[in-house]
Amino acid sequence: MVLVSKTKSICFLVIWISILILWVTGPLKPCSTLIAGKKTTRDGSILFAKTEDDSPGDVDYLWFVPARIHKPGSMIRLRGGNQIPQVTETYGYFWDQCPGTDYSNALINEWGVALGSDACSSREDSVQELEKQGNIVKGGIGWRLRFILAERCRTAREAVELAARLLGRYGYRGSGRNLSIVGPREAWILQMVRGKQYVARKVGDDEVVPVPNAYTIREVDMNDRDRFICSPDLIKYSIKRSWYDPKKDGKFDFARAYSHPEALVSKQNTRRHWMMARMVNRTFPLTWKEADKGRMPVSIKPDRKLGLEDIFAIFRTHFEGTELDTSNEYTTSPHRNSNRPVCVSASHRTTVVQQRDWLPREIGTVVWRALYPPCSSGFVPWYLGVRDIPEAFRKAPKSLLSTRENLYDFHFSEIDEIRKIDLNSASCVFGIVAGLVDADYKNVIQYVQHHWKQFETYQFDMQPLIEKTALDLYQKDQAKAIRYLSAYTHARASRSLDIARSLLNTLQHRLWNARQGTQLHFKINLSPAVLKKYAGTYQYTYDNEKRQFKIAIEGQHIFFIHRTGARYLMHSQSETLFYFKRFSGEVRFKKDKTNEITKGFLCLGEENIPVIKIN
Repeated sequence: MVLVSKTKSICFLVIWISILILWVTGPLKPCSTLIAGKKTTRDGSILFAKTEDDSPGDVDYLWFVPARIHKPGSMIRLRGGNQIPQVTETYGYFWDQCPGTDYSNALINEWGVALGSDACSSREDSVQELEKQGNIVKGGIGWRLRFILAERCRTAREAVELAARLLGRYGYRGSGRNLSIVGPREAWILQMVRGKQYVARKVGDDEVVPVPNAYTIREVDMNDRDRFICSPDLIKYSIKRSWYDPKKDGKFDFARAYSHPEALVSKQNTRRHWMMARMVNRTFPLTWKEADKGRMPVSIKPDRKLGLEDIFAIFRTHFEGTELDTSNEYTTSPHRNSNRPVCVSASHRTTVVQQRDWLPREIGTVVWRALYPPCSSGFVPWYLGVRDIPEAFRKAPKSLLSTRENLYDFHFSEIDEIRKIDLNSASCVFGIVAGLVDADYKNVIQYVQHHWKQFETYQFDMQPLIEKTALDLYQKDQAKAIRYLSAYTHARASRSLDIARSLLNTLQHRLWNARQGTQLHFKINLSPAVLKKYAGTYQYTYDNEKRQFKIAIEGQHIFFIHRTGARYLMHSQSETLFYFKRFSGEVRFKKDKTNEITKGFLCLGEENIPVIKIN
């Protein structure tokens, strides 16, 4: 038998075109959010996770906008046309900017108040109609709201209360939106309706709150100011509009009253909402079919304490392990799923904000940030105390430092340069890697995820030591502590970019060499004691002829010995998968109930030949 690798003959140009199409186009623009209260997490932190899912062609720049002193009489120009007075002093904040987008901007201010949003469709009238009714004043407030909150508020509650005042005065101009407002001590979801109706609900310490692109707040207690902050006529207005009938509908349900009816039961929302709940609590009682009927609760009680790796896994899911997974074991990319998973090719950023109020905020607030779909990317920890951001992660044709344009003109103007490939930009490098992975997902994803798992495991292992050192320095010299955290953050960001560039190089070489459709392997080291189990003689049938091969172990090396006596070095990818070093072939083993090796498959290209261990 000759060991031959069967590869697919794929035109390099065609593949690159398909990748670029994927990169510049994408599905709908919904996003996903999850907030875990401090009693639901292993370390007592509040965890706030958020995707931004617009288009694979969108880019992300991370900037820090410093605190400012404004001249008396300064005004803020709202995009709808109105102006509101600016305060004398504004706080500094991180701005995760996606140029040209209205609401895909994550903000975290110097006090640790983090803001991110999800679009929600309401049943309210148009801006023009509401202006006639007096429920929107001169175009209302929209995109700029979170910036104002970041500039002026030290706590999440302060931000919610300020938002309530601004909404009550000017009215909200978008159809509807969930604005998550998460500080070191507490977290809120503020769900706004076009006009002057809104409800904010505090996330309980023992709750996990997932949010798709639909209103999720159900029961509202307008008298409980500790847990709810609402527009004064929230219920009366819904009755007036015939959206809620107390006699027929029973208790007031905000989501049912104000949501656009189609959004509440859209499978684009209900199924990923259900999947997030199911991963938080593996015994979650509702089925996805019940979720499709709009029955999802506002919060979930987890079945275990959650860690960062649990949250990362939720945002990397594509319905794996459920009947909603249509990828057929990744035969097609799991992102191409009409059920709309949490992780999609349109993700251009995922952030997980770790809030710990027992530490100084410069140390206790960490933003774990992954560019492009998190299933093919890695989360980098950015500490709140860091101010200087590596060039590759903030690199843009224009920046706040290089323009005098008004914020709106600058952010919303189309900049042709942002669509150009720039391998010195982290956003571009991660975007191309994501496209390359999607082009042959089944055969490369384990390889890619292996590298990111190593990267993240190192960070999890180092975090206690890094933060203990930073805290010791902070108690003596805060500036030194900040420099120390900056050096660590820079090193991890740079390392993530090195990995992404290495992956890009490996994946593009696969295209050049027409290796698409063959598995890309990674190497792990197994102990001689584990390898010893595989030594022996194996029998298989090929071309109606019974044949044999042997497995020999020499130290930490494993060899495939062909019936002619030829020896082929193999590497281990796991305890049951070994691959040939020089060509595309594998031996996959299976264990019995006693953990003994009994049979397996000799995999050559597309052939999987059963083998049995005979001694």
